[in-house]
Amino acid sequence: MAEPISLASGLLALSTFAFQCSVSLYETVNSFRSHPKRVRELLEELEALNGVLGPLADIANTTSDIDLSALALPLLRCGSACKEFQQEIIKCSARSDDNRTSFRDWARLKYLGHDINEFRLLLAGYKATISIALTYANL
Repeated sequence: MAEPISLASGLLALSTFAFQCSVSLYETVNSFRSHPKRVRELLEELEALNGVLGPLADIANTTSDIDLSALALPLLRCGSACKEFQQEIIKCSARSDDNRTSFRDWARLKYLGHDINEFRLLLAGYKATISIALTYANL
């Protein structure tokens, strides 16, 4: 069994990674001036995810007696998904600039073969998992 200190530091690193990737993705998506409805919905989901990941990082940093080790894999996958999606946005936004968003760029944007809405639902699943664990930890 892992020592509590190493487990807590690993969880802190993963929660920080997921939070930073989520914030970075939010900033990338938000940098375009006009957004189709589904992109605005993605921004809202990212804001909500950031609202869950921030407190998780605080808990992982300050409390070592709460076992949140079950969140290690969801946090790793969440951070990786945000990072990979941000890379896809950058790759697909060749025709977009600060003043104009190319519709074709957003239409081409896919993550693991799915569109923006499917990615938003993936983030919602991660957010729900983390929220449930935080609620359980606060009981």
